[in-house]
Amino acid sequence: MKRHLLFLLLLVSISVSAQVEHGVLVGGGVGFSMQDNKQLDWDASDLKYNHKLKINGMIGYRFRFLPERTFFYDLDVTVGFQNMNSHKYSPFLAADGDYVGHSDGEKDFSEFIMPVSVAASWNIRFSKNCYFGLGVAPTLYARPQAVFDLPVLAKLGCRAGRHCELSLSYQYGCLNTLKHFNNGPAYGRTGRLSDFMFSVYIPFTIK
Repeated sequence: MKRHLLFLLLLVSISVSAQVEHGVLVGGGVGFSMQDNKQLDWDASDLKYNHKLKINGMIGYRFRFLPERTFFYDLDVTVGFQNMNSHKYSPFLAADGDYVGHSDGEKDFSEFIMPVSVAASWNIRFSKNCYFGLGVAPTLYARPQAVFDLPVLAKLGCRAGRHCELSLSYQYGCLNTLKHFNNGPAYGRTGRLSDFMFSVYIPFTIK
């Protein structure tokens, strides 16, 4: 009985491993901050922020399940690197009715952002080498503060060779992440983070 059980487990292991591909994932792109520009009620100065996210990078590892089928699944474990410059200012109402930045209280500062993500996506091939995918990417921002986000993502990929795949993805943060990055000079801001990412996937095993 034990022999039969071990033999069955061996068959299952071989079957599963034969349908799994994995390899290194690297990428770069540009980020966006989707800020809530409503007036703040915590301070009469009504401070506001303009954010610019510089080119960001990412490195990780991908596990692809059922890679030879029309429908397949990716599990990506990644660490990102991004720098965000912020401009804090006090708006005032001009004669023409528009809000403009006031010189008093202006301040520029920058922050290093490091998201750690585990992204799961469901993909469908629309040609032999190209596919489209949708998924979710639970993310822990390890810097500047520990903050959790649950972005949704969409991606378009194409196999460029046996050991290379190129893809373009868009990730939209669903939670108000910026309100947690409020230590020090950043106090009072709100908003979501998103990004476009171009990535290269280099599989080590082809089944």
